[in-house]
Amino acid sequence: MLGRIMRSSFGIFLLTLLILVVGAGSMVGYQIYNVTHPVRVKDPVAPGDLLLRADEVNFQSTDGVALSGWLIHGDRDAPTIVLCHDLGESRSVFLDAAVPLQRAGYNLLLLDFRGHGSSQGTGSTLGTEERYDVLGAIDFLRTRRDLSATRMGIWGIGLGAYAGLLAAAERKEVVALALDSLYPDISSFLDQVLFKGLPPATSRITGYASVFYGPYFQWKISKGVVAQTLPLLTDRNFLFIVSSSRPGSVETGRELYASLPEGGQADKNLLELQRSGLSSLYDEDRRKYSEAIAGFFGTYLRVHPDHAPEAIQVKVR
Repeated sequence: MLGRIMRSSFGIFLLTLLILVVGAGSMVGYQIYNVTHPVRVKDPVAPGDLLLRADEVNFQSTDGVALSGWLIHGDRDAPTIVLCHDLGESRSVFLDAAVPLQRAGYNLLLLDFRGHGSSQGTGSTLGTEERYDVLGAIDFLRTRRDLSATRMGIWGIGLGAYAGLLAAAERKEVVALALDSLYPDISSFLDQVLFKGLPPATSRITGYASVFYGPYFQWKISKGVVAQTLPLLTDRNFLFIVSSSRPGSVETGRELYASLPEGGQADKNLLELQRSGLSSLYDEDRRKYSEAIAGFFGTYLRVHPDHAPEAIQVKVR
């Protein structure tokens, strides 16, 4: 019976369809694997090269992955900012930007995500499990008696922004978040990177391809994660940084900014640049970026809480 069906036109059609589905799934899976397994970047510089006083620290994510980071020392009992790099980068991408923050008195933890830099682990989950890395970093900082255990900030780019936001929802100590190139969910991120450069007319392809995202990530991803998380964080202060050079970044940033209520318990800010992400900034954009980061944390995560903050120099929409 089965053999007769397979020899029929309908059977041939089913077999052809199965081959196409398996082939398409394999192709999409291969592309996702390449995206989520970037080459590890070795640190080209160390804190000491910039005369920063720092310790190499080791700690665990909350799901047990061994992680590495640099703890750059600022003022005793001052708040700490956790710096979370993008996919395929490492902690060293933040070193130049860390100098003015350290001089302002902040303690800084530059971590390597799992599968990156000096940390253990293989590959990336694009933020789903990296949030456990950020949670582990926060829990590690809470054990340090020389740091403020109740006031922390997060500065994340791309992957780091996504993981940092999810982690902040579970830790009240995080009161200020600077989020650069935050994507709304993993499916949206994959649509951008897997089909970058394709004309709009081919958008249907991304719809078909997204069917395979769930199985690849063992059904651990869902749509609209950031939009679902932001309402839990109306008591935190935000700086969204968006880039016109990244497809959909400006629209996404504006939507996320608008989704937070006005006049709530905290504040929100939006900075629009031609480019974002530390590795691609030059001249005027780099200056604006640095001033915005320093102004944001100087306003909402003051080194000395009893001192009046300076006015924040961020473009607010």
